[in-house]
Amino acid sequence: MARRIRSSVNAARGRQAHESAETSKTLPPPSGARASLPPRTTIPPSLTARVVGNAIVAAAMKVFARRGFAATRVEDVLDEARVARRTFYRYFTSKEDVLAAVYELATGELLDALDEASESPLDPLAGLRAGVELYLDFHVENAALLRVLIEQSVRSDSPLAGHRRRFRARVLKVLVRAAETRHVAPLDGFTYVALLSALEGVALELLEGAASESDVARAKTAVHALVEGGLVGR
Repeated sequence: MARRIRSSVNAARGRQAHESAETSKTLPPPSGARASLPPRTTIPPSLTARVVGNAIVAAAMKVFARRGFAATRVEDVLDEARVARRTFYRYFTSKEDVLAAVYELATGELLDALDEASESPLDPLAGLRAGVELYLDFHVENAALLRVLIEQSVRSDSPLAGHRRRFRARVLKVLVRAAETRHVAPLDGFTYVALLSALEGVALELLEGAASESDVARAKTAVHALVEGGLVGR
C-alpha cells in the first residue's frame, strides 16, 4: 500500500504518453488519404496541465531522493522531466514550490491509507495497529525521499512547516477517533501529541540507517505498546 505513491506518479507519466499519442491522431490526414475521419475530442487544458504538472512532480521526487534537496537544481528536475525551463515555471515558481507539491502528494497518499487502515468496524484498536504499521512501512519503503521531506519540514523557517502542521493535525485526528470509538475517557491533548511524536521519532530512527526486517518489527512492537498504553491503559 505504501508504494501507491510511486504508482500514482507513474500513472501520470502514462497519461502524458497517452496524450502525445492522441495528439498525433488529431493531425490532418496526408494528401490523398480519406477525409471522412470521425471528429476527435480534444483534451481539456486543465487535464493537460495536471498531466504535465504531475510529470514534473514525479521527476522531482526521483531527483530529491537521489541528490537531496540542497544539491538539487531546477536544471536537474528539468533534465529528469524532459521539459523546458519555461514549462517548469508555468507550473512552479521554484524548487521549493515543487518540493511542497511532492510533500503534499506523499503525505496525502499516507493520510488516505491511514484513514482506510484505521477504520475497523469491529475493533478500532486493530485498525489503529494497522495504521501504525502502515505509517512505519511507508517511511521505510520510501526512505530516501521521506528523509529529504522530513529534514526540510521540521525547520520552522521551511516552506514545508505549514504543510507539516496540517499533516500532524490529520494524524492526531486518527488517534482521537480511535480513543473516542473505544469510549476512552477524554485524554489531555498533550497525550496525543506525545504519542504522535513518539511515532515520528521511531520513523526517523528507522530512516537513519538501513533498517532490517527485525528492526522494523521491533519498532512496530514498541510503538504499539506506547499507543495502546496511552489510549486504553488507564
